[in-house]
Amino acid sequence: MQQVLEAHEIPTRIIDLGILSYLGTGSPTALQVRPEDRWTALLLLSPPEEEEPGSEL
Repeated sequence: MQQVLEAHEIPTRIIDLGILSYLGTGSPTALQVRPEDRWTALLLLSPPEEEEPGSEL
């Protein structure tokens, strides 16, 4: 995800969400972007919408 955003010149940083550990896999993290880049990042990382048959205009 971070590489996709950086390819579009959207700066990111990884945030540690705490010390919770699940079976030794480490702590959960999140990817943070600037507020002005939020919607662009959401669109880039969201799954593509599929057109329904017969929905052409």
